[in-house]
Amino acid sequence: MYPDQAQYKSGQAGSIIVELETQEDRDLELVVEFYKLEKQVAEETFEISLEKGLRQIARIPLFTEDTEWAGYGVKATVFYDKFAVSTAYTSYDIADHWSRAPRYGFLSDFRKEESEELRDVESMNKFHLNVIQFYDWMYRHDDLVPHQDEFLDPMGRMMSYKVVREKLAALHDKGMAALAYGAVYASLKDFLQARPEWGLYNRQGEPFQLIDLFYIMDITPGSPWTDHIVEQFRQAVKVGFDGIHMDQYGFPKKGIRRVEGREELVDLAECYPALIDRTSAAVKEIKAEAGVIFNNVGNYPISKTASSDQEALYIEVWPPIVRLRELKGLIDNARSLDKDKPIILSAYLPSFYPKAGHDKEWAENGALLTMASIFASGGYHLLLGEDNGMLTMPYYPDYAVMRPEFVVEVRRYYDFIVRFGTLIHNTQLEDVSYTYTAGVNTEITFEGRVPFAPNGDIGSVWTIIKRMQGYHILQLINLVGLEDDYWEHGKKKRPETQDGVVCTLLIEQPIECIFTASPDDHNQEVCFLDYEIVPHGQGLAARFTLPSLEVWSMVVVKLSE
Repeated sequence: MYPDQAQYKSGQAGSIIVELETQEDRDLELVVEFYKLEKQVAEETFEISLEKGLRQIARIPLFTEDTEWAGYGVKATVFYDKFAVSTAYTSYDIADHWSRAPRYGFLSDFRKEESEELRDVESMNKFHLNVIQFYDWMYRHDDLVPHQDEFLDPMGRMMSYKVVREKLAALHDKGMAALAYGAVYASLKDFLQARPEWGLYNRQGEPFQLIDLFYIMDITPGSPWTDHIVEQFRQAVKVGFDGIHMDQYGFPKKGIRRVEGREELVDLAECYPALIDRTSAAVKEIKAEAGVIFNNVGNYPISKTASSDQEALYIEVWPPIVRLRELKGLIDNARSLDKDKPIILSAYLPSFYPKAGHDKEWAENGALLTMASIFASGGYHLLLGEDNGMLTMPYYPDYAVMRPEFVVEVRRYYDFIVRFGTLIHNTQLEDVSYTYTAGVNTEITFEGRVPFAPNGDIGSVWTIIKRMQGYHILQLINLVGLEDDYWEHGKKKRPETQDGVVCTLLIEQPIECIFTASPDDHNQEVCFLDYEIVPHGQGLAARFTLPSLEVWSMVVVKLSE
């Protein structure tokens, strides 16, 4: 079961696709329930007749409403002779623009053999990926839009512009936006040789370059290269893209440009904001809803670029950021620079690299912890794309394909962040992890077999505590029994399940209800928690017992108006 689009606009019609198959001819009843956070908002019942062995598709109209952004859960139950025989779950969201909840994905295969092959688009739709980067789709880095249908790209791949256009159209049909990859300062060698004054040079007078293929150009505001590349970005949006993924390589940070026989020092961190703003304005002239995302490689130079006109703060994660808790540190720092923009981490998982030959379960165990750490911290994760693909390194064509069993788990994680996105990724959330729990703090305490603390240490349950008007939200990530906390690594086994954990929470204002949910729960149900009122050193507290904690659980304390 899945929605027919990755995301919907307010007031837009849509359907939940339910695939049904039986081993005998059957007359069945299908009951579909719609939930907004913890509350049921609609229910529909359908009578369906199925023929033996024939897969049938039922299209269930969405529950819709006018909203800037909201997520919904869907539960479909099949009844035969008044007994429930099967249940399925999915989620969807409604938003005024993809940047409300940028679930970023990728495409990188545009060979002619891909023509009319849209399994990748169908796959990404089931993960609710609503904005897709077209990686290395272009003719050249300095001449983006291909001039003919078949062409050889700079990395030696034979590509099809016809396929690029087909994928663009297919994504738009699924409610997905498409961003064209474009390196902000990369040209090929012959381009620089014809225009040596456009390049950037080191102190030895040599041009900066990457793998002797991509040469770094001068992005000083008003430079000839800047005029050229911004026009290239405009042309990409003119042919159908919804914006630009603006890439850089993290180096050089400073270089020398040549102007009328003089040499001038260029600090690239000072140049990026103007280039981002100029590109954003240029693409919005072509398409009002277009936007840009800029790559802060290794977090450089986010302190300069955060306030620029872009749809999200995007960070490509590299060492020395190596531990799970450091991923949250990146997100927290970005949030402090601009509280209104969503945050995306590009955190590749080399544990899945096909040629490395790692054990797949080892890789999967680690992947769930990395996803949980990013999502629970309030970030999005560029990881998924193609047909059940997962990025393993910065050259996207080296992606891995997930096992079918793991696809089911990852879909649950993405269903979870869609349904509960307004509680997980809301930009109004305030992080009180270090002031409400552990140490000298007694506002929220936990009783269990292991420590509960906001530090993210191995052997503990990592507590991420946030609040906003009407809610306290407790994110619990289980790090008990792990051999290390490196986010790139796989793990020998899943964390040790924690049972019977008791939480005591200071009642600062009246409570309407307490509920919990987890992407590890196969049933994807909200569980309302009974609680008792007990004395607390600061007044009264709610005391309740949590269900089993596997990898990641969320506890929501909903406060009375």
